[in-house]
Amino acid sequence: MSEFYNESVKDVLEKFHVNPDKGLSAEEVKKRQKKYGKNILNIKKVPLWRKLIEPFCDLFMVILIIALILAIIQGSTSEIIIIAIDIICDAGIFYFQQFSTERVLRNLKKKTVHPVKVLRGGKEVEVDSSDLVPGDIVFLVEGEKIPADGRVILETGVLTNESMLTGESDSVIKDARAIAGQKKVFEQKNMVFSGSFVITGTGKMVVVKTGNDTEYGHIASLASGTEDISPIQEKINKLVVKIAIAVLVSAVIVFIIQLINGFSFFQSAEFTLAIVVSAVPEDLPIATAVILAIGASKMAKKKALVKELRAIESIGVVTTVASDKTGTLTENRLSLQKMWFKKSTTHPEDFIAKTALPISESGDPMDNCLWKFLSSKKIEADCEPAHSYAFDQDIRMSGNLFEDKNGKLKIYLKGAPETIIRRSKLSQKELEEVEMRLSQFTDFGYKVLALATITPKHAINELSRLEKDEKLEFVGFLAVSDTIRKEAKNSILEAENIGVKIKMVTGDHAGTAFAIGKQLGLAKKPDEVLDCSKLGQIDDETLAEKVKQSTVFARVTPEDKFRILEIIKKSEVVAMTGDGVNDVPALTNAHIGIAMGDGPSIVGDAGDIVLVDNNFKNIVDAIKEGRIILTNIRRMLVYLLATNAGEVLTMIFALIFGQGQLLLPIQILWVNLVTDSLMVLPIGLEPAERRVLAEKPERKDAPILQRVLVERIVIIAISMATITLSVYYLASLFFTHEQSNTLAFISLVVMQWSNAFTTRGIFESCLKRLKVKNILFVLALVLAIFLQVLATFGPLRDFVSVVSVPIVAIIFTVVVAFLFPIYTVELHKILYQRKKRKKQSAK
Repeated sequence: MSEFYNESVKDVLEKFHVNPDKGLSAEEVKKRQKKYGKNILNIKKVPLWRKLIEPFCDLFMVILIIALILAIIQGSTSEIIIIAIDIICDAGIFYFQQFSTERVLRNLKKKTVHPVKVLRGGKEVEVDSSDLVPGDIVFLVEGEKIPADGRVILETGVLTNESMLTGESDSVIKDARAIAGQKKVFEQKNMVFSGSFVITGTGKMVVVKTGNDTEYGHIASLASGTEDISPIQEKINKLVVKIAIAVLVSAVIVFIIQLINGFSFFQSAEFTLAIVVSAVPEDLPIATAVILAIGASKMAKKKALVKELRAIESIGVVTTVASDKTGTLTENRLSLQKMWFKKSTTHPEDFIAKTALPISESGDPMDNCLWKFLSSKKIEADCEPAHSYAFDQDIRMSGNLFEDKNGKLKIYLKGAPETIIRRSKLSQKELEEVEMRLSQFTDFGYKVLALATITPKHAINELSRLEKDEKLEFVGFLAVSDTIRKEAKNSILEAENIGVKIKMVTGDHAGTAFAIGKQLGLAKKPDEVLDCSKLGQIDDETLAEKVKQSTVFARVTPEDKFRILEIIKKSEVVAMTGDGVNDVPALTNAHIGIAMGDGPSIVGDAGDIVLVDNNFKNIVDAIKEGRIILTNIRRMLVYLLATNAGEVLTMIFALIFGQGQLLLPIQILWVNLVTDSLMVLPIGLEPAERRVLAEKPERKDAPILQRVLVERIVIIAISMATITLSVYYLASLFFTHEQSNTLAFISLVVMQWSNAFTTRGIFESCLKRLKVKNILFVLALVLAIFLQVLATFGPLRDFVSVVSVPIVAIIFTVVVAFLFPIYTVELHKILYQRKKRKKQSAK
């Protein structure tokens, strides 16, 4: 079946039953609107009910809800209050962040519906772009956005910018002639596409596709159904499953032992539930949400909008950034890089001024590029041209006609090198030099313009009227290219220094891609560039090897980008950047999608992070921020799991050794939901340790907790159980059960504070970390101590069921409980560092 670009204008018009001079009738438009619908994209949205229940689907939250239900059944007011506050805070933080993000995104979105001129019922009318139907005859107007996919049926010097679809910044020449064979989007010269722009010229098109059927819509459809779970969330989920199994086993053991020891069913259930609540790190979701929100706020100040909070923690484990070239590493703006003129040419800048079309006459990026260069040199045209010639696609030239005081005419031309060289009067020696210079520029990947003059016999209205035998006077070459962002090269180097690989993806030709890659420090040899124009002929296994060896990918289509990312994702954690519609599938397919803020609304929707100012440096900053946050999540996990495990071990051993319920359920909840909750957030906001940013990214399948951290959790848990049971046993020799219970309760709380101190440094000494400023930690510790004083000596004594104990016993308990965990953990840190240094020296 032939495509629209394969067919003649006549055949396409007949297929849509439309007269090019009259357009569709109002009645026919209504019929087609019923058949095809509105010319808008229908993107699947997250339903409201799903947004409402999302925070309650977390396993930790489910456990808290079950605990709340049982507390309500038993009428335990104090337990109900503590658990309910925890649930409300968690859900409230989630809703607030979602609302804030969506509000900012609504402000970022651009209106996609705009008025367009169409021919209907023999009259030129203006309608909303959403009302277009296949078969409509639409006028192509310079500077206007193309509202639907169309087949060009009439044109006069039409140039379009399709970079949002193809990734190429070059202008595309359009004509109405049929094209033979199968062609990709960037080769369909007689088609125009929704989302692209008319740079210059005028014409008509017949609409062939609207809405989701357009190339724009096709790319959007590739984005659907690719919502993968984040790498970090996957690791946390694996840990949660292990925690859940351990908690379930512990709960069964505790419940059975209590029944054997003669406790009633409800007493056993209440105590077991308190153990379960203490065993799970239910504070983790709240604390994680808060530190992610704070991280998002920091990024927002740097013009990086974080849409999904999980994206911040996930970007911390990114190992590869696949970056779109146009608009990301470059500014999507042509600039004059080099020039070469024949020795006989004087004042080359003045010559350039005479070839550039007046700004009022041209929207061509090439002319804009030349005027920008001239402006930087403070050069202006010394006189207005008698006539300007827009780019003629048949002879591939444009220029200006000037007439001097004596009436002598001269045309200053710029255009395709092959055309101008062929039509110029050059000796063999001059031709060899010209071709050598051209080869040098093209080898660097520059887009080259040739310059020439001609003295016509008489004034002409079009360049095509130049006699073919009239020879041009060759003048020189201009070499232009897309401007590389100032910060891009240093940012790439900075990323590589922290172990993150950068791969550039572009729709440009391989030569241009290599030249830009070389300037950015991404490619040193041409074989590091993969030309994707024939990607369909390569099997996945061969492609995987080529992808591994390549740092630059050229002639990439949206489908190619999608496939390449699928391969990289198998072994790497990938962040993809992009600013155009052509990047949407890859943005959604990557582990982290980073969208440029000046792209269409669909691009912003597809990204997890939106760079409002398109600054590539912010990507590296985001990776660093992500690493800090990831380390702090691990820090919180160590703190919560170690202290929770210590509480559970203490209770189990107490039951096994006949001590009964060592702590009351309300005391367990106090330790877990008050003391833990106060200290966990400041730990999660701890400033970075030096080695965190210096280390290379971890492998994709690395667990969320390293072996050394698991060892530390075990050491802390055993230390807590040992000290608490020892305190209770020694106290029971001198005091009553209630007093012994109070001292055991105090020791458990103090060890939480001690563990918070040691956890401030994952690898650094807690004494060294005292020099690191964390005001929130100090305030939280002061508040925790104050609340514990109230619970031990003040009005909260009855609330947590403690009794009076001699002050000497309390002081002894506090000193031992605070120092012992610090000693054991710091010793473990020292031994680990020695072991690591020994391994490094062995290598």
